[in-house]
Order: sequence, then C-alpha cells, then structure tokens
Amino acid sequence: MTDDEVWERPTGEPEDETVVAGPWRLTLRATELADISHRGVPLLRAVRFVTRDHDWRTADDTLIRRTVEVDEDVPTAHVRIEAASGYDGTEVLRYVLDVSIDATTVLVDAVGTTTSAFRRNRIGLVVLHPPTLAGLPFTVRHPFTGPTRHAFPTWIAPHQPATDVDGYEWTVDGIDVDVSLGGDVFEMEDQRNWTDASYKTYSTPLSQPFPVALDAGTEVHQSVALQAGPSGTTGSGGTASPVTDLASLDGPASTAVVGPPPTLQLLAGTAPAAARPGDAALLRGVPVLVEPVLEDPDAAAVLASARRDAGGAPLDVRFVTDDPHLLRAAVDAVLRSGPVVRIGACHPATHVTTVELQRALRDAARSHGGLEVVAGTRAHFTELNRTIDLFGDWDGPLTFSVTPQMHDRSRAQVTESLRMQRWVVSSASRLAAGRPLHVGPVTLRPRFNAVATTPPRVVADATVAGGHGPEFVPDATDPAQHSAAAGDWFAASVVALTVPGVVSITLAEAWGPRGVVSSDGTHSPAARVVERSISA
Repeated sequence: MTDDEVWERPTGEPEDETVVAGPWRLTLRATELADISHRGVPLLRAVRFVTRDHDWRTADDTLIRRTVEVDEDVPTAHVRIEAASGYDGTEVLRYVLDVSIDATTVLVDAVGTTTSAFRRNRIGLVVLHPPTLAGLPFTVRHPFTGPTRHAFPTWIAPHQPATDVDGYEWTVDGIDVDVSLGGDVFEMEDQRNWTDASYKTYSTPLSQPFPVALDAGTEVHQSVALQAGPSGTTGSGGTASPVTDLASLDGPASTAVVGPPPTLQLLAGTAPAAARPGDAALLRGVPVLVEPVLEDPDAAAVLASARRDAGGAPLDVRFVTDDPHLLRAAVDAVLRSGPVVRIGACHPATHVTTVELQRALRDAARSHGGLEVVAGTRAHFTELNRTIDLFGDWDGPLTFSVTPQMHDRSRAQVTESLRMQRWVVSSASRLAAGRPLHVGPVTLRPRFNAVATTPPRVVADATVAGGHGPEFVPDATDPAQHSAAAGDWFAASVVALTVPGVVSITLAEAWGPRGVVSSDGTHSPAARVVERSISA
C-alpha cells in the first residue's frame, strides 16, 4: 500500500514536491528532505530537523514557508524551509533549513532558535539511512581518532552500531557516498527496533546527560553534507553492494505459516465509562488483554472492566508490578474470578519481566497446572532486544508490543512500518529460539511512554469511571483510529506479524477512541479484521 492510497493527508499539510538537479532527486515532504537519490540510486531515506523534549516526545512541526529555486542550465538548486516546532499547541522553537544542491553535493545547513524555555533531550538534524543497506560495509570518521570499519546491521541491532561520529563513507550500486556532519557529535541507532524504516544518525550522544534546560533564544546550528559520485571518485571506504537476499523491505522471514494462524485478541478499553458503548455492540468470543498496575488502587476495577469487555471470553492478564509476592497473590485471585488464557508480568519502571517476576510466574504455573505464563516486555521490541540475556533460563513464551509512531507521526512513517514489522517479528523469532511469541498490543499510537523521565501519574481513584492507563497518555489516541485506512493498516499488520512461532496478536482496544468499536456502538473497519478471525 502507498501513503496516498490508504492514509489521508493531514489538514494543512502541503503536497509533496519533487526536486531534480542534475544527478540528484529528492522529495520535499512537509518539513523534511525525503528519498534522496543520486543517478537513480537511493542514498538516504530522509534528512530532517527534530526536537524531542524531556520525555522524548517528538515535537509537532508546522511548515511556515518553503521556497525552491532550480537552475536547469548549471544544474543547481536551492531550497529553503522555515518551520516551527511545538507541543500541545505551544511553540518552543523555530528553525530554517537552507539546502544547496550542485553536481556532487547536497548541503543542508540548519539553524534552530528556541522561542520559549523548555527542557530538551535532543535538538537537531537527523539522517535516516534506508533499511535496504542491511549488510553493507561502511567507514565511520571520528572527531579525535582514526576511522573505523562497520556494517549496517542485518539483524536488528540492540545498541548503537556507530558512536562518536562526524562522518561516514560507503559505496552502494557503483556510487561512492560521503556524509559529513557538523555542529555536534553524532551516533547511529537501528530504528527498526521501533518498526521505523531506517537506521538513524542523530546528534547529542545518549552518553551525555539529559534532559537539558534551555532558555528562549538558544540557538542550534548543524549541517549535513552529502556527497556522491561514480565509484572511485569520492574516496569512499566501502566497496560492496547490499546483500541482495536481505535487501527486501518485506523482511527475511518466510511468509509460510506452520500450524494454526495466531489467535487475535483485543486490548481492554481504557476510556472513561461514559464513552463505553452498550455491551451488545462489543465483539464477543475474543480474548481480552488487560494490564492492571497492582500497586494502584484501581487494579481490581481495571480487571472487572476487562471482564465486562471480554463477555465470557478469557482474559490475558499482564500485571504491572515490581513485587513478586504481590504478583503471586494477584495470580491466585484473578484465576478465581473467571477464565484466564495466560498470565504475565512486567516491572513498572523497566517494562520487562525481571528474573524475580519470572520466578513468581513459574511458581504460579506449577501451583495451577496447565496455566500458561508469558514473559518479555510490555514495551517495544527494543526492550526485548536489549534485555534478552535476562531470559536465558525462561523456557516459556515471550512477548513485546508494536506501535509505529514512537518517533514520527507522518503518513509515510505509519505505512512504512508495516514492512518493518516483518523484520521485527523475524528478529524476535530468532531471539526466541523456538519459544512461542505473543505479539502486542499493536496500536497506532503508544499506549504509554516507555522512556519518560518524569514520574508516572499518581492514581488515586479506585474506580475506572474516568478511564485509566492510555486515557491519560498525551497523544495516545490517533484521530484516524476508526478510518478505513486504519482498518487496512491493522489487517496488513496481522499479515506482517504472522510468522511461524507467533501464537497470538493483540490489536487495538475493545471500544472507545482507541478501539475497534466506537462509543456510539459503530464497528470500525478494524473490527472487521477481528470479526473475520472469529468466523474463520
């Protein structure tokens, strides 16, 4: 599927504009430079300016003005992008990208100036490298030491593939590529961890303290110079082409499914009680995943609401707690309250199943013969990828969740994430080494902030009348949740995530603004994805 086929352009977003200057071709997509190619060879997925606050929230960018001048006789081009960045309707920064293009170079010069005081974790240019570079060797230039040799990771890298960076060199399909970075020290991460279709080079290494308080008027000045030419003309340090059998964006795993297809589940509704439709409108016969925080006073009410959502179907209960003794008691209690298909638990701060919680889950499984227990993370695949050593003694199923909008809320981001889901689930299957996988929840927007630096919200109400969990997470609701595009996206996600070893896939909430049934009882297009699985 393409962006224009399934995802409506947000109101006010400008049309994409193609710029061609000599051997260069790129797309101006809102405030970014996208799909940069030289002589028809894709070199960069994008260059963009990014602002991230103290909780790693990415600012919303608004294009103020964009001008393009192309001289076809030389040929050269100049692009100027003026934009504002902000959160929740409040502007925090303005920036200008001046882009100069000639026969050999695309130079992006960025100046950003804060317009109000705020705390930042990162501000500046990011360079997105396409995932088709998987397996390709490249050279990293460093500020104070000699160059080092690396390769773009094939399997998703849990940690930074390159650090202390001020430039790269590689060769792809007969084109030498050189990227020079200025204004800060940069490093690279494998964004496929979050189903982004890129490796990302960003500034302000994670080893430096954050957040940093900025006053209004603070200026950030950075640059990216992309040079390219036929192989042998730029002194590139790489000599190979991408590994062709791994270059497909559809991922390395076979699409053949061994055994029954995954069971589809729904996430418990979390909106205020007033938004709940009548029970008759809800989908029935579908297991419901619920995430009660055991230390919160509303834990019992959260479970009771999920029971109502399930309508007699079993619950998949993933407790959030750091107390293994409290967990054991909660498992006994929930098993007495109705049918349960499986039990899991994650730490409220790390979002993974600690060794202590794993022991408590195994003890519960022994005490209740036939009880399935699951471990892993309630957060992104990233957390499972980075902590897999914790599960060396765990022989049961593993789990992780999926959401495409951790870093970016553009149409391209959401649709491109579908192909990356296959890479993620294939990498997870490799880590699982034969253990079953439970994938989800799969949600359009993050249902909680796994990397926030501010303390979590304090829950004082023992009821769920005002909602719970995601209901209080900024930007958790995607306005397109009930659209035809979202229905197509969820259907495509099920296809992408259905690989051997995946036992269940949990999709959106059962009802409400983040659900498959709207508050007025209307079944959204996403509901049909689940309904088809029930009738199959």
